[in-house]
This record gives sequence, C-alpha cells and structure tokens, in this order.
Amino acid sequence: MPRLFRNTVSALLLAIAAHAGAATLRIVAAESTYGAIAQAIGGAQVQVVSLIRNPDVDPHAFEASPQAARTVAHAQLVLMNGLGYDNWMRQLLQANPVPGRTVLVAADLLPQRRLPDGNPHVFYDPRVGLRMADAIAAWLRHADPAHAADFDAAQARLRQRMTQVIDTARQLARAHPALPVTATEPVWGYMVRELRWRDLHHGLQVHVMNGTEPSPREVAAMDTDLRRHAVALLIHNRQVSSPLTRSMLALARRCGVPTLGVDEFTPPGVGYAQWLLDSLQSAQRALAAPAAPARRCDD
Repeated sequence: MPRLFRNTVSALLLAIAAHAGAATLRIVAAESTYGAIAQAIGGAQVQVVSLIRNPDVDPHAFEASPQAARTVAHAQLVLMNGLGYDNWMRQLLQANPVPGRTVLVAADLLPQRRLPDGNPHVFYDPRVGLRMADAIAAWLRHADPAHAADFDAAQARLRQRMTQVIDTARQLARAHPALPVTATEPVWGYMVRELRWRDLHHGLQVHVMNGTEPSPREVAAMDTDLRRHAVALLIHNRQVSSPLTRSMLALARRCGVPTLGVDEFTPPGVGYAQWLLDSLQSAQRALAAPAAPARRCDD
C-alpha cells in the first residue's frame, strides 16, 4: 500500500474515532425545567431538547406534534414530571418504544415528597430537583465515563446553587413564620410547604388546577379573606388564567394584598436554581413592599 494512501486512511480513521468520541448524548425533556437541569450537568457533552420551553404555554393544553414524536424516538434519555402533568409524553414513549432508552420521572424519584392532594408541580420542591439532578448525573457518568469528572464538577456547582435556594427559603420562613397565604391554583404549593406557610383556601385552588368549578361558598370565603387581609400573599399562575382567577387577582390588588406571579417552566436562558431563587426573591420583595392603600375594597 503506498505511503500516501496509508497516511490518508490513518488520518480518516483517526477523524472518525475522534468524532465518535465527541458524539453528544441525546436528551429530551418534556418541560424546560428538567431540560435546564440536564444542560447544567451535561454541558457540551449533551444535546438537550425541551418540548415545552415557552413560559406562555399552558401545559395542560399542550399537544405533541409529529416532530416532537420523532425527537422522542431518537432520545437516549427522557425527562418528565409525572403525576399526570405530562401524560402526553407517556403516550409518545409508548408509541415509540426504544430498547435501552432511559426515562426519569421526577415525581417517582422521591415519592414520599408528594403532597397528599396529588399536586403535580413537584419542580418547586428543591429536594425533588436535586434528586433529578443526581439521577441525570448518574446516567451521564454511565453513558459517557470519559467525561465523568466534568459531570461531577457540574453536579457539585448545581448542588451549591441549590444550597443557596434552600438557605434563602429558610431565611424567608424565619422572617415570616407560618404566614397565611393563598393562591389561584397550587403551582407554588411545594415551595409553600418548604416555607412552612399556612396554605388557605386549598380546595378552591385544586378546583382551578383540575379545571372544575369551586363552590360559591369557597369563592365567597376567599373573597372575604382578601377583603379583610386575612391572607398576607396571593400567589397566581402567570401562564394560566380564567375569569375567576383574574377576578381574585384584581381584588387582591385593589385591597392592597401583596401578590406573587409564578411560572410553570424555566424561561429560556435561566437555570433551574436561579429560577427557584428568583421566585423566592420575588416573594421577599412583595412582602417587604409598603402596603398599597386599599381602594374600593368593599364594593
């Protein structure tokens, strides 16, 4: 074999080997919340696609496209929430069975952390987020042991950021012990538990979450507590609203009750820990702001 030809073949084989070693791992997340965790740990070694990544999308009305189905079919690792929050992902997985594909369900990683009402918004529990991060890191180390040290370092950085989230929650809980709060729906319910605050009018919240009508008595009770300042904070979902939730939010603002808007997904470019921290800091600011004068609160 001529030397030039041998050298060309050797160079080609080396290039192919280098490309194979640099192949990224394909991860698909149902929601950007979990995609952000995977990206933070996997870095340049992963290709993460989050099927829901727009904070303005109503997750309960989401319908997967044929393109989403194809994306899931090629995934090596799939991340989802569970507890009925993203059943559409289960349907995609069943329609595209792939040997060797791993599926991590956040709600199943720490089942003892689930709220009794079946609240699916487990991403607002920092400990569930940490467990998901640990599970992703373990999968990455197994799938790509050559970069295990990189994954370990990224995991440590994320754990450090999550420690800041938990410390901030503790500080807020100490500053406002057993604070009576309510919400238009229980999106922030796991963080409310973390803060050890008193969650009022929970039945109405569950009705809104499930798309059912609360009773007139439940609506009247929440209305009365907002007017009388029996609640110190109204938490509302910025992604999903209805005439009832808009009415409650408008009433709180008229009566000078602090409000906190929360989202169900991390917005583009924002990490998971920062997203949680932003919500806690927004709550701090809302509670620290001078009370707005009550206007037309008895109409």
